Amino acid sequence: MPHAAPIASPGALSGIRSSALARAVESGELAAVVGPDSPVRADLADAAGRYARPLQIAVCGRPGTGRDTVARALRERLSVTAIGPGEVGEGAADADLWLYVLSGPPRRADHTLLATVPRDRTIVVLGKADTHGLGDATVADAVAAECAETIGLPVHPMSALLACADLSDDETDFLRGLAAAGETMPSMAAQFLTASTQSAETSVGDERTVRAGLLRRIDQRGIDIALAVLAECAGDEPTASTVNRELHAESGIHALVPAIRERVEIVRYWRLVELRARVELLAARGADRDVLEHLLQIGEAA
Repeated sequence: MPHAAPIASPGALSGIRSSALARAVESGELAAVVGPDSPVRADLADAAGRYARPLQIAVCGRPGTGRDTVARALRERLSVTAIGPGEVGEGAADADLWLYVLSGPPRRADHTLLATVPRDRTIVVLGKADTHGLGDATVADAVAAECAETIGLPVHPMSALLACADLSDDETDFLRGLAAAGETMPSMAAQFLTASTQSAETSVGDERTVRAGLLRRIDQRGIDIALAVLAECAGDEPTASTVNRELHAESGIHALVPAIRERVEIVRYWRLVELRARVELLAARGADRDVLEHLLQIGEAA
């Protein structure tokens, strides 16, 4: 886990954005500021490529909070590069944002870990939100609000299992049959496993095995949502894609998009800080020093 980085001030943000270096790299012309035979041209091109790399989010938190599933959800639903728990140590230098996963009211270990990540680039989620209050969204919202008050940061309820839902057509047909028979998701998972009077063979295998697999992959809340969708739209024959989209929408993951966008300027600032440090090293070597030092000037008119 990285040590907490200093928070960028508004003045620092505006200052570095006004530099010739910022204008050059964002116009795609950083390497072109020196001649084609310059010994620093390749280094500048490499630095520009690193600056333009995809957004990278390090997923962190205590073990057992569902960090791996959250990392998968970020990759699949938001198309960002997620650095999972086993990769945080080696990939922390590449992280732009940190996504901290809580499982409930923060414990002492959570406070300790949160103190090591930069607050201005940290987004906090209440993972496994579908397990709070048996999937009652108001309960998850209340728990998230309690967590937010305790840690002093917004907390977003999220169900990574629902965000990763990938029901097949056969599984959807199985659930459609349950919905047509009037079956609903009971409060106890064991009751769902034993709801059928017989262990029949279905198109996707033994019925009990299918039920257990659905519980494992989308949990009680996901099954409840899927059955409701299929019951309400019985005449329209919703497809697996339709049900999966509904599960993704109910997961809460899309609420992270505004939180990520709000931090784009901060991400840009820290990437420019990294780029500036690299250009300073290149300038210190002496080749094309005048050109490189011009790039490093702050506050030049465009």
